[in-house]
Amino acid sequence: MMKLTENHTMFRVILGLTAGLLAAVWTEVVAADTLHIHVTNVPSSEGQIMLQIVASEAEFKGEAPAIVSVMQRAVEGEMSFSAASLPPGEYAFRVMHDINNNGELDSNFVGMPSEPWAFSNNATGNFGPPGWKDVKFTLESEVTQTIKLNR
Repeated sequence: MMKLTENHTMFRVILGLTAGLLAAVWTEVVAADTLHIHVTNVPSSEGQIMLQIVASEAEFKGEAPAIVSVMQRAVEGEMSFSAASLPPGEYAFRVMHDINNNGELDSNFVGMPSEPWAFSNNATGNFGPPGWKDVKFTLESEVTQTIKLNR
């Protein structure tokens, strides 16, 4: 029977800690999730498509900055966006087609949007934007949402 020396025991402790650390790092890499957003009904190639991905109700309400904000030249018809390496959790997103490039969602005299817009889950609100409970979804692994811009 082999007698463990102090050095051999220390080596096993270090090896065990290293293996545990590698497992923790690997778990984080594997746990990175991807959100794919496919936008349909883009009416024209004028202006920009603006997308915000939020990870909390506070971000959704504008009380904190969105975790992802993207602005891309509009392409008539359909467009796709992907956000990789997101931690698992609850998310939502909003999309608008800023046709006139003024950086905001324009509205008519009664406050209804006059430019195309959409929310995750194709949620719509009554006399205002939808609530967090209507737009949130759980991101685990890979999620694809197809949304239609409202006009």
